[in-house]
Amino acid sequence: MIVPYLAIALLLVATGYSAIVSFRSTEGKARSWTFPDRAGRPARILVGVFTLIFLTGAGLWLLTSIRTSTRPSSRLLIPDGYTGWVRIGFEVKGTSSLPMEGNEYIVKIPVEGKLQTSSPEQYGWARDKYYYYSAEGVHPLDDSGPAQLIWGKINGEESGATGERKYEEFFVGTEQQFKDQGNEEHKARDR
Repeated sequence: MIVPYLAIALLLVATGYSAIVSFRSTEGKARSWTFPDRAGRPARILVGVFTLIFLTGAGLWLLTSIRTSTRPSSRLLIPDGYTGWVRIGFEVKGTSSLPMEGNEYIVKIPVEGKLQTSSPEQYGWARDKYYYYSAEGVHPLDDSGPAQLIWGKINGEESGATGERKYEEFFVGTEQQFKDQGNEEHKARDR
C-alpha cells in the first residue's frame, strides 16, 4: 500500500528539483535543455510559481489521502487459552455495534470464537492489538516475532440466502498448531 505514495513522493521530488534547476544562472555555461535561450527571468518565475502551486496541491492531496486511508485501531479481546479460528461477521442485522474506547474499537470475542456485529468492516491502515482476557484481567498476546500467536488473518465477503456477509478471520495459536490445523482440514476435504 505504500508503493503508490512512494511513487508520488518521487514525482514531487523530481518536480521540485527541476524547478530549482530552472532558476540557476546559465551565463557562461552550456545551454540548458530546461528552457530555450530566449526564456527570460519572467518565464522562469512563472514556471516556478506553477511548480509551487502543483507541489502544494499534490502535498495537500497526499495528506488528505493518507488521513482517509487510516482507520481506528481495534483492541481484540480473545478468551484466555483459546486456540483456533476466530471469525468476526460485520453488518449483521439485529446485532449490537462494536463499542469504542478512545480511538479504538473493542472487539470482545465470545468463548466459541465467533462474533457478529452490526458495525461495518473497517478498511485502511491501523495497528490492531490482541489480548487474552479472563476473570483475572487482560494480558497482551504476541502477534509478531518468534512467539507469534496470530496467523492467517483474512478479510472476506460471501453471499448466501441472507445476502452478502463481510467477515474477518484469523487463527490464534502457535505456528505448529496453525500448520497442523491446515493439514487436518486438507485431510478432511480429501475424504
